[in-house]
Parts: sequence; structure tokens; C-alpha cells
Amino acid sequence: MITIQGFAKLCGCNTQTLRYYDRIGLLAPAKVDEWTGYRYYEEEQALQFVKIKNLQQADFSIEEIKVLLPGDDDLLMEAFERKIRAQKQKLETIRKIQRSYLEEAMEMRNMIDEYMDFVEGRMANPELWEELGLNAEQEAEARTAVHDMLADWMAQCRSASKEIAQNMDSRDLGVMKEVMETLKDGNPEKKGLILSAAGGEAENETDIPADAQAVFERSGWEHVSEWIGEIPDVLGSGKQNFFRFEVREDSPAGDPGFPTLMLAVMAIRYNAMNGGMTCRINASSDGKNHFILMQK
Repeated sequence: MITIQGFAKLCGCNTQTLRYYDRIGLLAPAKVDEWTGYRYYEEEQALQFVKIKNLQQADFSIEEIKVLLPGDDDLLMEAFERKIRAQKQKLETIRKIQRSYLEEAMEMRNMIDEYMDFVEGRMANPELWEELGLNAEQEAEARTAVHDMLADWMAQCRSASKEIAQNMDSRDLGVMKEVMETLKDGNPEKKGLILSAAGGEAENETDIPADAQAVFERSGWEHVSEWIGEIPDVLGSGKQNFFRFEVREDSPAGDPGFPTLMLAVMAIRYNAMNGGMTCRINASSDGKNHFILMQK
């Protein structure tokens, strides 16, 4: 028998490793002196150490190693072959994820660019600015705010593109494609889609919480400019703000680019991005234009 220090030198490890193996039930000393507590090992136990070390390096769990230790070399070789096959399958799965990520990340970036181009194009529609009742100076300020909002959003999307791709499946991408096609058609309500634009920490771009409270309402109006200046100064309070429109088919407020411009104007006038905003546009069911501002 040899001491723990000698056995550690024989195995090329330290005594702490041997004590750890003993503690977890992998390799106990052949003898422990009852008076001194000294640990002694048989030279033949070095083979067990070699098994343990190599199985650990091959990523076998402690419980797996305990099962394999009593076996002969044929049993170990079979276990190594199973591990190799499993690792090959895992590697192939990782490669598929890698290819999928590159494809989905590129598709996501293309849709982001396409959406930004779409909003830029909608801002060229003078009816939208007239609908909001902005003068030339206010329009320039709103355009700047839209550009800033889009730039911030695009930077966030690009920096998080890996996470987006990893967490998005083909159905999510399909929905985004459908939304983009609908936006380009310029007739969202016929496809039953709701147009929303959001900022800050809004919970969901399309859902208004049931416990949200109405703080301002207008109905029967022709243009948003008639009442936009009457919105109370409560938007920058840190609460979530939900702008809900129900508009006639001929209203400029039904334009797909309107929600983004509405949020930009609110951000300028009331610092309303503090808390989050969502603008939701639905088709009117009674032939009249309606607006309600809700908060939570």
C-alpha cells in the first residue's frame, strides 16, 4: 500500500482530487488508519483513477461513471462509442441552429429595413401632417422624432438579432411577413389586422389591458387636429398610454403610417415615451370617427 501523497504522485494529481473522489463515492482508499486517519491506496487502484479521469474528460456524469467503473474495457469502449454518436448528433443540431440563425437574422434585418423604408415613404404623405394639425416647424420636429425613434429601434433590433432569431420560429416570421405585405397593400382592415406602433415599456402592442382607465375621449370628429391640443397633460407621468382609434375608411388617421407619426407628436409634446405608448387603429363600426386615450 502507498500513502495518499504517493498515490497522488503516481496518478499525476493532487491529494484534494483523491479526497473529492472519495467523498462522492468514486474512488475510496483501500485503507484508512483508525488512529491517524491516514489514507492508503493499492497500486492497482491507479487503473480506476485512469478510468475516472478519462470518463470525466469525455463528459460522462458522476452517476454514469459509477455505473461504468466496475465494467471491463469492452464495456467502456461501447460507452465511448455511444457518447461519440450522441456528440455527433448534438454537433449536427448546433450546425442546423447556426444555419437557421444566419437565415432568420438576415430575414429579420431585411424586414426591419423594409419597415423603415415604408415609414419614410408614408411621411411623404402631406395629408398625415395636415391631419395632426402641424405647422412647418412642428412637422420638421416630428420628422426628427420619427427618425430618432426608428434609429433607436433599429439599433436595438440589430444588437439583439441573435436573441430574436433564436426565439423566433417560422410562424413568427410568417406573421411579420403578412403584416409587411398588408402595410404595403395599404388596406389593413380588409385582412383583419390591427396596426400598432409602440414605444417604451408597453406590455403588448396590440392588447389594451382590461384595467386601463379612460382619461380622454372624442367622437364624431372629422380630423385629429380638431382635438389633439385638448389631450390633458398626463402622458409623461410614467404610466402606460394607449391611443385607440376607430376611424372611417376615408380618414387619413386610417393610413398605415399614422400610428408612428401620432406617437412621435405625443413624445414631443408630452414626453409621453416615459412609461410607454401604444397606438391602435381599428375600422369604425358606425361610420363615425372615435378616439379614446387610456392609461394604466
